[in-house]
Amino acid sequence: MSGRFSCIIALLMLLQASPTLAQQEQQTELFCGAELFYGDTNFTRLYNVRINATPGIKVHLGNDWLVAGQIQVPIVNDGYAKRYNMIRLSMANVAKELHFKQTNQHLKITAGLFGQERYGGDVRWMWVANNWLMLQARAGLISHWALGFDFDKNSESEFENDWSTIGILGANVWLNPWNTEFRVSGGRYMNKDYGVEGEILRHFKHCTVSTFLQYHEKHHNVETSTTNRVTGGFRIVMMIPPYKKSNKKVVIRPASNFRLTYNAQSNGYSMKKYSTDPEENERTNAISIPWGTGNFNE
Repeated sequence: MSGRFSCIIALLMLLQASPTLAQQEQQTELFCGAELFYGDTNFTRLYNVRINATPGIKVHLGNDWLVAGQIQVPIVNDGYAKRYNMIRLSMANVAKELHFKQTNQHLKITAGLFGQERYGGDVRWMWVANNWLMLQARAGLISHWALGFDFDKNSESEFENDWSTIGILGANVWLNPWNTEFRVSGGRYMNKDYGVEGEILRHFKHCTVSTFLQYHEKHHNVETSTTNRVTGGFRIVMMIPPYKKSNKKVVIRPASNFRLTYNAQSNGYSMKKYSTDPEENERTNAISIPWGTGNFNE
């Protein structure tokens, strides 16, 4: 383990005595979902398609500590690389939330293995200015990793030492009478590229629909032979029952949400972000705070 990553772990463990929003009960959640990847990238078939089952676990240790993990079990792989035929570990990390009520500031610090095959440390900050404005930021120190195996004795194990940083700033505006939200964000993303994004979101009782526009550095897509700076599309996040959080010590349930993203003219490279929570989505706040959809009874 590198010195940088060891420092991240040490910092996280020192936060045990830090302020929390409320004392939480210990709980273990076992859940399973599925993910679909598809792309219209060649002329031999309509789409490349990949489908995985995604069983996961969250262990709430109390005091705003969370341990999370997830694996990918391949179901269909038509057109994607053969490495995705392996059973893969997709996430394993520990996180701590910090809540400073007097200043309305909130932090989430995560260390371990993240989505998009990145590992390292991640810090998120949110400042609730008032009931309609929230500012947020994100910083990360990351490198590439991969772990997988199949029953034909193939395996993959990589932990690169090519560290890079991400840094993203943003603002959210909430229009309460219409449950509508405006977001703008930008900065440096996980592939060392820069860009900005604007998004309009309409929140319904258990569903969020949004449209977004991105402006980023030029990047040439070899598969589609296109080069562009502007991409855009829509996102849909549908929450899956049961909507209310259970008080049981052990909970077995489906994944919390179904998420769909359509990105026209995407080059598959620009403005990519990794996830630190196996159920991370655009509807749910990255930190547990009562702002925006954090006030919804879900």
